[in-house]
Amino acid sequence: MWASMEGGFVDNLCLFAIVWLQNKEQILLKIRLRRMGLRNRPAYRVVVIDSRKARDGEYLESVGHYDPRTKLLDLKTERIGHWVSKGAQTSDTVGRLLSRYARQHAPAAGTSNGETAAASLVSTEPVSTPESATPTDAPKE
Repeated sequence: MWASMEGGFVDNLCLFAIVWLQNKEQILLKIRLRRMGLRNRPAYRVVVIDSRKARDGEYLESVGHYDPRTKLLDLKTERIGHWVSKGAQTSDTVGRLLSRYARQHAPAAGTSNGETAAASLVSTEPVSTPESATPTDAPKE
């Protein structure tokens, strides 16, 4: 029976297998919240995870945490940017948390070139020391 089809079924089966394997290897990454904490006292980790995994399943990397009770939010924006550049998508909630984090950590209005207020106070020029403070080889009188 298979020989009479002149390889049509086998070719289609191989084509299907190749397409299925290519789609299976494509991992869709999400940046979403993973629930932690105790009962009635939630805390969340912001994690990079395969979109097919469970909410509290195994994740690739933890990129921050959020406590809704104290509104404490700590994110590793460099790592989030890295994963987004690799194709990860943020959930709606994490997107809102990112925008809140960006507003909270925006540079001060009085600084220039995006420097923070503390960084603008620090001088990058070398400080000259008085000659009496520099060691010399001359004997003291």
